[in-house]
Amino acid sequence: MDSMVKEIKLNNCIISENNYPFIIAEIGNNHNGDMTIAKKLIDEAQKCGVNAVKFQTKDIETAFPQELLNKNYEGPNSFGKTYREHKQVLELSLNQLKELKEYSEKKNLIFFSTPFDIKSLENLDKLKMEIYKISSFHVTDLNLIEAIASKKKPVIMSTGMSTLEEIDAAVKILNKHSCEYLIMHCVSSYPADPKDLNLRAINVLRSRYSCLVGYSGHETSANIAPSVVLFNACAIERHFTLDRAMKGPDHALSLSPSGMDILVKRSKMLFDARGREEKFVTDSELKARKKFRGY
Repeated sequence: MDSMVKEIKLNNCIISENNYPFIIAEIGNNHNGDMTIAKKLIDEAQKCGVNAVKFQTKDIETAFPQELLNKNYEGPNSFGKTYREHKQVLELSLNQLKELKEYSEKKNLIFFSTPFDIKSLENLDKLKMEIYKISSFHVTDLNLIEAIASKKKPVIMSTGMSTLEEIDAAVKILNKHSCEYLIMHCVSSYPADPKDLNLRAINVLRSRYSCLVGYSGHETSANIAPSVVLFNACAIERHFTLDRAMKGPDHALSLSPSGMDILVKRSKMLFDARGREEKFVTDSELKARKKFRGY
């Protein structure tokens, strides 16, 4: 594989193993189609100290099979009688996304959105986002990956439910376009059981692809994700909500502001504690060394 990209420079931060982890509040659809909720989520994310907020953008008719869109989807977390109606309620327009991007940037947050299809990608391209996301769902959508890679922007790609061979094919395209990219270890279970998280796969991904690696989590706890910095993960993404009891499919597996606050603080604390792979006497030990050993 290509020699490792040591860092990805964005407008207001650098993503690297030598910096505090790049933390993404994945708002996704948790705005419930409501701009007031969307802005409140951005407000709360900023208070927690995250680096970026991320949404999702879909052209409903092309992003999903017609059979799925036509299915009955009535239930406690549904916003419509069919899956199509449900998704239509949750989708934000390009003008709304533009407004949210400007709102985020005023708060010194990086704004980006995951395109679920090429039509959505072309719309998002008009917003001049500085980074793109490939979701776990789309690791095998090589046409979409090709289109994203052709934008010549840094790319974050999640790898849930994907084999190494499937990831290989996607990475080959990113390398062909000389993209700077970061691969996220991810387990696509909603919510994910801690026993299934297999965090040591982070080391496998870094070794195989010689790239920056992060973690996208779907567990309900805020306590696990910060530990990935001990594996030199340089980015953490978690779904984010105002209230985990809100109506909608992703709120229950998301972090509330209090959970995200814990994640950010612990990630930084563990980064500081990580140190380097070297055994040495620290300056803080010299006083005790002098007292107990006499030198």
